[in-house]
Amino acid sequence: MIKLIASDMDGTLLTTDKRLPEEFPSVVRALREKGVSFCVASGRQYAALRRDMGALVSELIFIAENGALIMENDRQLFIDPLPACDLPGIVRAAQGLEGVYPVICRANAALVDESASPAFIREMRMYYQDTQVVKGLADACGEFHDVCKVAFFDEGDAAAHELPALKERLGGRYAVILSGENWVDVMRPGVSKGRAMQMLQQLKGLTPEDCMAFGDYLNDLELLESVSESYAMENALEELKRVAKYIAPGNDENGVMRVIRERFAL
Repeated sequence: MIKLIASDMDGTLLTTDKRLPEEFPSVVRALREKGVSFCVASGRQYAALRRDMGALVSELIFIAENGALIMENDRQLFIDPLPACDLPGIVRAAQGLEGVYPVICRANAALVDESASPAFIREMRMYYQDTQVVKGLADACGEFHDVCKVAFFDEGDAAAHELPALKERLGGRYAVILSGENWVDVMRPGVSKGRAMQMLQQLKGLTPEDCMAFGDYLNDLELLESVSESYAMENALEELKRVAKYIAPGNDENGVMRVIRERFAL
């Protein structure tokens, strides 16, 4: 019996224009009445997820920052931060990459260098609620002990441009993961939404057979592998579709809600 459902946000639960399904609040509450919890599993900052979920915050579990942070009822259940001494070198790995900007993702705030373009700062604030613009980001971050990840935004194609460069410069020491068309995340090795799901299963006394998950991108791969009922969206990358047990209708076709309503007779 399914007791926990986890869903990615962008490209999965959200439409292309970043809207939540209208019935999402009623579905979450109907699931709770059946003893099923809903977990938002995202690369986004917890503060931004909290903002976007509004009154539903107390009824959800959050896997944030691609698995480096788990929150419930504003209580930190788990964090897996990068070593503070490593941060300056990670930030400097983007030097020489045109149109690439690093974001230091702390548990409660996101920091970007003042040299970043105004267009990027506007883009960043779509995903990060609590933001700070600082002078000399690489020098300022070396004493932070709560950094979940360093996210790199690419004004072009992240997969073709920044991903191979960052893997060459940082791969082997850190997890370097494509998390969106314009984003690459650098985290501690082993950090993923899937590892966070496994930790959540331990904390809640659940097994993979008790869990269902939805995703669309490579940062959802381990999440789908950590549950028995895994769904890749119709709009997902083919690599993700190959590992998923099922294919759900696309994010612009309300796929997550359609599957849940059918599976749980809502």
